[in-house]
Amino acid sequence: MSEPTEQQISVPWPGKSAIPVTLTIPPSTVEHSGFGLLLGPGAGGDEKTFLLTAVANEAAKQGHICARYRAKVPNLVAGTVASVLAAKADSAPVKPPSKQTTTAKGKKTTSATSTTTIPGISADFVSGLILFSYPLHTPDNTQALRDKILYDIPATTPTLFVSGLNDAMCKPALFAKVFKNMTAKPRTSVQVVQADHGLGFGSSKSAKDKKEALAAAIAEWTIAFIDEATAASDSGETKDVKKSMIVSNMKAEVKMTAGEWTVVSNAVPIE
Repeated sequence: MSEPTEQQISVPWPGKSAIPVTLTIPPSTVEHSGFGLLLGPGAGGDEKTFLLTAVANEAAKQGHICARYRAKVPNLVAGTVASVLAAKADSAPVKPPSKQTTTAKGKKTTSATSTTTIPGISADFVSGLILFSYPLHTPDNTQALRDKILYDIPATTPTLFVSGLNDAMCKPALFAKVFKNMTAKPRTSVQVVQADHGLGFGSSKSAKDKKEALAAAIAEWTIAFIDEATAASDSGETKDVKKSMIVSNMKAEVKMTAGEWTVVSNAVPIE
């Protein structure tokens, strides 16, 4: 199979510098799905972040065009752009902030990053929401939770969380309560043993190898999620059907098996 190709573009932002965007385009031998994946980095990263690049390449191989944009000051303030977009896609203009990813129907992908507000986005723009290392709180203040945005995500928006159990910005006990009380369905949480906010394990050689293995697994989880979310969108499922869909919690661990790092995941009860 031929590999995806990349194209660099810039999106004008009135009154501020243009936003660099990297498009990852499916190989010519692969049929385009008609859906796109918007990938935004956190405050400390950019569109070249290792995880986002890995996810974009794998998604493109499956026929989904990807747009990785640079979300840095002064263009964007720190925050939670993907979840805001999902929560407000059918209402008034919203101000985009930071980390995470949003799946969106193909030809509309660049509109999410073209201006400081997002007026008139249709309710079906977002087919699903993927949140890598959602910053539920700051490392120093666990009292001020950024949970309202998550509660505002429509009940019919499929949502996937991937976070590390050692994430200082998302304490497991606090996140568990928020996740349980969300209304979005179907929704899945995957929590990775020993992983930090960057979904990494430190700076050693073995830590790098573990991160690469985890990135590959996250790409697989992302593609599976996109396939399910877009299939539901294409089938025109009713709100009642989506509301009845599953809520699941998974725990993943990167282990050495037969000389290679592999990711093992298991379902755990939702308390």
